[in-house]
Amino acid sequence: MSMKQLKNLILFSMINNRLKMIKRTAIISTCILSLTGMTRIASAATPAWLVGSTIKGFIASYDWTSINNQFSKYNQYTLTEGGGLFLGTPTYDGFSVAVEPLVQSGLGLHASNPNHVSRTLGPSVTALGQAYIKYHNYRTTFKVGDFELKNTPWNSSAMGIRLLPMTFQGVHIKTSPMTGLTFYATRIFRFRYVNQSQYNRGTVYSTYKPNILDRASSGFLSVGAAYNGRILGDPGIKSNDSLWFWDYYQYARLYLAQSINSVEMGSIKGLFGVQLMHAGKKNGFLGSVNAQLYGGEVGMAYKPIKVVFTYDYLPAHPGTFNYGGLVTPYNSTTDSGPLFSQPITDSTEDFGSGSAYGVHFYYTGIKNLFTQLRFIYLHMRTSQIYSNFRDISLITSYKFSHVHGLRVKNIANFATKLPGTNLPNFFQNRLMLIYNF
Repeated sequence: MSMKQLKNLILFSMINNRLKMIKRTAIISTCILSLTGMTRIASAATPAWLVGSTIKGFIASYDWTSINNQFSKYNQYTLTEGGGLFLGTPTYDGFSVAVEPLVQSGLGLHASNPNHVSRTLGPSVTALGQAYIKYHNYRTTFKVGDFELKNTPWNSSAMGIRLLPMTFQGVHIKTSPMTGLTFYATRIFRFRYVNQSQYNRGTVYSTYKPNILDRASSGFLSVGAAYNGRILGDPGIKSNDSLWFWDYYQYARLYLAQSINSVEMGSIKGLFGVQLMHAGKKNGFLGSVNAQLYGGEVGMAYKPIKVVFTYDYLPAHPGTFNYGGLVTPYNSTTDSGPLFSQPITDSTEDFGSGSAYGVHFYYTGIKNLFTQLRFIYLHMRTSQIYSNFRDISLITSYKFSHVHGLRVKNIANFATKLPGTNLPNFFQNRLMLIYNF
């Protein structure tokens, strides 16, 4: 067989695989659209004793394509479906109870060879994601049980590029003594990762780092304060400020101070932000930890266009974890958290110390369509030798006007992998069809 014939055969195989995926996604789309009508019928006749209760959920189809070997030396094609149904009781004297079962399944469509299946989307999941008691009164909310965490950097359940959310087991308190100002306090004992069915005492690190595989931790404690409002009069400066502290038991203590601001200048909006972080521990599961991060961003918005330039810097500390890298036990390999310069395909904090640069371009000129083009360059190191990583991402999301809650989202990435790994540049695409009801 000639080289040209071989290339044509490979190209035909790839096209054939994608056509199969498109056909399967179309079938799932039809099912979701049918369910939207069923949901409207069900919600139209609510019994009197259920008035004040909460019934909501989501259904999603996720088509994953990873070519040219980033996290695996094999190409991966994975189509997975899933969702969750949230059921909350009416409130009695401030108390309510809620549960949310979560399901994820490949419906028998995954490749027989597990090397060709995403490790995140591959496992079938049947989990009781949320099951908690809540008390709300005097602008204060207490939660005890299993729940999602929102608006809490480094531990947020809102993993926008995952099918199922991450959930936590413990106690969570949120109080807002005045408009725009919120305080948080959380004590977590166990967590459930996005592809797990059971709660456990591990972390993301303990799922892949050889020296601490399956080691149990005592969870974490976090306290934070966030302000979202205007300063220096009206219109003044619209400011989003936060202060956070985490004690990741057996790992490190982490501190964050961040301010993201915008100022109106006629039809133009100026954007600027700063962030500072510190992580430290003398001796833990990861050895000695000593990290500092200094970040900034500046940009401009002129509807329908917004451009933001970002930069994060971590000084090197030889002899410490990742040569001065941050420690984020519940975000590693999953998300870059609040960092200004973050790629889609990797987590900036996993690259150690050094410099991270980013350019974010947003366009919202088409109704219901969100578009972001992101360029990220990381010049970082986990040892004495620097490595370079470049990532280009195109993120698009469209909300359907005539079907409330239905949207389609696509994330396309092209990236270069670290030198010395003998891996070529790679392409990744994530196509999501999501219906929230």
